[in-house]
Amino acid sequence: MKMRAFWRTPAPAQQPGSPKTPDVPPARRRDPAWIEVPLTVLSWFLPGSAVVVAAIGQFALALVLLAVAAGVWLRLWRGRKRWRNRTNTS
Repeated sequence: MKMRAFWRTPAPAQQPGSPKTPDVPPARRRDPAWIEVPLTVLSWFLPGSAVVVAAIGQFALALVLLAVAAGVWLRLWRGRKRWRNRTNTS
């Protein structure tokens, strides 16, 4: 017994005496309902667009602050390294 998905309809049986057609599977098309599923699930968990914008804004702000902190740390580290090199050579 061949298992089929419940949303697919079985192929119609051929009438006896009709000419045989080659067994070429039809071209598969994507089901557009599967595109909507992730969006529907997200809409259940995210109450509104303002929440989404606020969350993206918080994430972007965190990234910017992280980049600034990394830049300050790198600048201080390079200055300390340069100062150490200057004091050791003289």
